[in-house]
Amino acid sequence: MNIQERFVHQLRTQALCTPADRILLAVSGGRDSVLMATLFVQAGYRVGIAHCNFGLRGEASDADEVLVHNLAREFEVPFYRAAFPTADYASQQGISIQMAARELRYEWFETTRATQGYDYIAVAQHQSDSTETVLLNLVRGTGLAGLGGIQPKRGRIIRPLLFLTGAEVTEAVAQLGLAYRDDESNYATKYARNKIRLEVVPRLKELNPELDRTFGANMTHFAAAYEVVQHHVEQLRNELFKPLNPTSWTIPIDLLLALQPQQFLLYELFRPFHFTDAVLRDLAGALPGSIPGKQFASPTHVLHVDRGQLILVPAGGSDGKSAVLESPEAGVRWANYHFKATLTDDVAIHPHPHAVQLDADKLIFPLEIRSWQRGDVFRPLGMKGTRKLSDFFISLKIPRYQKQEVPLVVNGNGDILWVAPYRMADHYKITAITKKVLTLACN
Repeated sequence: MNIQERFVHQLRTQALCTPADRILLAVSGGRDSVLMATLFVQAGYRVGIAHCNFGLRGEASDADEVLVHNLAREFEVPFYRAAFPTADYASQQGISIQMAARELRYEWFETTRATQGYDYIAVAQHQSDSTETVLLNLVRGTGLAGLGGIQPKRGRIIRPLLFLTGAEVTEAVAQLGLAYRDDESNYATKYARNKIRLEVVPRLKELNPELDRTFGANMTHFAAAYEVVQHHVEQLRNELFKPLNPTSWTIPIDLLLALQPQQFLLYELFRPFHFTDAVLRDLAGALPGSIPGKQFASPTHVLHVDRGQLILVPAGGSDGKSAVLESPEAGVRWANYHFKATLTDDVAIHPHPHAVQLDADKLIFPLEIRSWQRGDVFRPLGMKGTRKLSDFFISLKIPRYQKQEVPLVVNGNGDILWVAPYRMADHYKITAITKKVLTLACN
């Protein structure tokens, strides 16, 4: 088969798209993307061309845009372009130029795809790019997940040139006489990927001239192995993770201790929650002792060691959240709770597990609803003297990880009125001289 036939075969066998689909082509002006655009057009697909000008190379960036625009005119297909202040964005976000360019282009590609009615975004990565990705992942340590290479289809992104090596792309471009532009930054070895491409891969090809083909076969096996592992891990996660609510789980420590191989399975079980391998090694070391109160954090979640179990919760929770109850007849939401106040002259006591009755004349509005803060004290109903709220939580056997999820209703003078829904403050109870009652319900 010639390259055009191989291209169409790849689209069909990998189920990347159909002739009925509209494809948005990401074209930089380099040989890879120009070849991809040419093959799509020659195959008769309905396409549009999208080009990003990152403004990083001055006149060279503008010349890339001119070439791509001319290509769209030649093919008589829609042309979309965007210019980005990439360096400013990278500085603002505290990320590398390369990462900034990636974030900007993929966000814009998806917006353009959705608003302009395209089914897929085609990106011109080839087999040699996939080899470099795996080598980079090995160096950085991404685990089994990083050994499958670049996938031909992920959501709305398709990569139809993965059947070609970089050398084959160069050969095809020459045979077809296609005009393209080289980005000189591709030859700067200060970038990790370029260093892999220009220095590491050539040395490896001295050992195996068919490196890309060998890596391609290995990637297929690794991807299949990873799929098997993930199926097992998903079953294991369903058995071990017991839901507390839609975003939190308990995990029995004794079952984690029985896992073999423990470190590998811990990494895979907690990988969706962004825990690093180093944190999970610390966790594995702490499991045998299981000291309650220890915490292990990821950017998105926290693992709390409790009595015989781990508690997995989102990072932050309700910590720092605050709401205001403006008046005696108001309502407000805090986290998953809804508070509703009602003012009445009825001074009779009507016990309710999710409501309190407060002496309204002692209240100073607005009332604040917030989470626990270090140093909080209050006087529980029926007790003499104040207690540290942290000690009160311990007496109620409220786990440490749940402290921030308990709403506190605070008077305008700073007094805690109610640790909802557990206990109100003694000083604000109904007495013989109470004239008006504020009933505050929480559900």
